[in-house]
Parts: sequence; structure tokens; C-alpha cells
Amino acid sequence: MLNSCSQVDGANPSQNKALNSVSGKKEKEQSGFMQQSLDNWVKEDWTPRVEKDETIKKKNEDDSRNFTMQEYVDKIAIYNKEQNSTLEESHTQKVNSMPVIGKK
Repeated sequence: MLNSCSQVDGANPSQNKALNSVSGKKEKEQSGFMQQSLDNWVKEDWTPRVEKDETIKKKNEDDSRNFTMQEYVDKIAIYNKEQNSTLEESHTQKVNSMPVIGKK
């Protein structure tokens, strides 16, 4: 009797799309807009800025090292330092220079 349930068409998650959506089986589909934006940002902005740093290059050479959260903290500090070096394009500076809401 229990064996008969597995014989029913659509009961197998690999054949039932609705069941696949909740079972966690990954089908090949295009990623959404936010995922594509994040992937592009990592590829075009984050990686080039962070990989310039010599300490990060040295850490990445060692493939046998264990991952630590401190690596992300170090990369964030490097990224922020690199990104904030261009104050001409900073929205903070533009807002601070405005007559009513700015600091000046």
C-alpha cells in the first residue's frame, strides 16, 4: 500500500514543479534582478578594490588557510577606505553643502 504512492505520477519531487519549489531542489533558472546586481557589484566594484591590497593578496595565496570572519572585516575596511577616497562624488558632501539641511 505504501509503495503505491510512489508510483503515482507527480508524486516524485523531480517530476512535480510545485513540489520542487518547496522541497529545495534547484532548477536551472535565471537569477533575479537583485542577484544579478549584487553579482555585478562584487565582480566590478568590490573585487577590484579589495584585491589591490597587498595583505589581502598574501592571504589569498594560501589555499590551505581557514576562513575567518576577520577577513571580511579587513576587506570592508579596505573597501570603505578606497571608496571614500573620492569625496567629489560623495552624496554626503553634497547634502552637507546644501543651505537648509547641510552643515555649512
